[in-house]
Amino acid sequence: MAAKKGLPTEMKFQLASATGKHFEANAREVYVETDDGDIGVLPGHQPEFYSIGAGFVTCKDVNGNEIRKLVYNGFVQIEPDVVRVGAQEIYEPGEINVEAIEREISQLKERLSTLSEEEIETRSSLEAEMKRKETLLRKAR
Repeated sequence: MAAKKGLPTEMKFQLASATGKHFEANAREVYVETDDGDIGVLPGHQPEFYSIGAGFVTCKDVNGNEIRKLVYNGFVQIEPDVVRVGAQEIYEPGEINVEAIEREISQLKERLSTLSEEEIETRSSLEAEMKRKETLLRKAR
């Protein structure tokens, strides 16, 4: 079999969550909202790694269909032939219970208010969680 020449035209896209939700496709394009900004990935992309607090992931498969998911607290690993997204949670657009997220943010704020100044590590962790939840809430609306 002869070797293929030129740039690749497709790549694998893999999306998985800690809760067991997953999705796979052969993709032509993948777009990800990361903590460092939005990125677009085409086949043959250089290897990179980013964190995702809360953001949309969009995959355009080889048939031109667009798959869009909202991910929470994860990462994207890019290789020339595969894009992997791992997340704590994966949501369909419109699936998020806004009131529940608002309650979680309120609970985090209340917990933060009870911490002493010496509990720096706990405070930092709670503040990071609150920031991710607030971003998730903005994206959900």
